[in-house]
Amino acid sequence: MSNADVYRPKSNLIFAGIGIVLSAFFLLSSFYQGGAASEATSACAAIFIVICIYIFLIRPKVTFFDEGIVITNPLEEVTIGWADVIMLDSKWALAVKTKDFTVSAWAATAPGRHHARNIHVAEIKGLDVELGGSMRTADSPRSDSGATAYRARVRLQRFKNTSSKNSLTTARERDFKLGLTALVFLIAAIGINFLGH
Repeated sequence: MSNADVYRPKSNLIFAGIGIVLSAFFLLSSFYQGGAASEATSACAAIFIVICIYIFLIRPKVTFFDEGIVITNPLEEVTIGWADVIMLDSKWALAVKTKDFTVSAWAATAPGRHHARNIHVAEIKGLDVELGGSMRTADSPRSDSGATAYRARVRLQRFKNTSSKNSLTTARERDFKLGLTALVFLIAAIGINFLGH
């Protein structure tokens, strides 16, 4: 795998940072107010929240390579070689279709309906949209779906134009360990709270 380019929305990292800071304040406040059961419950709840923040905000990303694309979603990682790509779409999120499955990227969702009013002429330069033409808001390079779709199309076209046809092996791996770990901490927080009162 060569020339890696990782896309992860900055807004996700900002929200993750806010969530982690709030969880830390929640944990600190419990140490000032309660006893051992309250502290243990708060610690388990805070760990559950931080794991969920990692799963849903920090972990999702899209990694582009010269040989293919790796889409990391909360509980799965999908590797797709450019040779296996049938279609790229960005209507709701960046979606990559192969002969066996279609996968959408959590890190590359399309914007809401209000984004259409904010598309500027400068955004469509170099995107093969004619003057007076139109484009979907999901294809806007200022949106997560548009930015990733553009990068994917460029890499796919570059792959088709090169004589080297090294392509990643398409594979889909699910990993539930983090989800199960979060669930264990949630159950522990509920159990400690129930038994402590």
